[in-house]
Amino acid sequence: MTLDERLGKALTAVLCTLALSTAAPALAQSAEGQDTSGSATMGKEPGTRLQARCESLRSDAGPLDAVLGADAQACVSFIDGFVWGHAWAAWRGGADMWFCLPAGFSARQGVSAVIDYLDAHPDRLSEDAHLLVFLALTAAYPCKP
Repeated sequence: MTLDERLGKALTAVLCTLALSTAAPALAQSAEGQDTSGSATMGKEPGTRLQARCESLRSDAGPLDAVLGADAQACVSFIDGFVWGHAWAAWRGGADMWFCLPAGFSARQGVSAVIDYLDAHPDRLSEDAHLLVFLALTAAYPCKP
């Protein structure tokens, strides 16, 4: 894949994440029937909400499909957009990545890393989702010197 193709894919993922974040108030109800129409975007939601969104993805039982709930789709999309956005920002700024993903990495693997991190750090669940995703991926995929 060329650099232009990768950047195009990264930009698409970031735009999709932004669209999901701004469309969330329109969806405004979780699988549990809770009103989620607060003014915060997904990245600013607390870790408890991120954990609830990702809960149905705990098992690695195959590919995502259309039957999966909106929360699960939002979880995967947020993590995918976060990864691509971080990669694009690092490339654009000429900076090193804070985490180094293995070849063939998928957002679904990122979901597992995030769930594991949230389970291991319940004291941090009040913090913003974007920070917790960053910390989870940095812990799960450290860059080797």
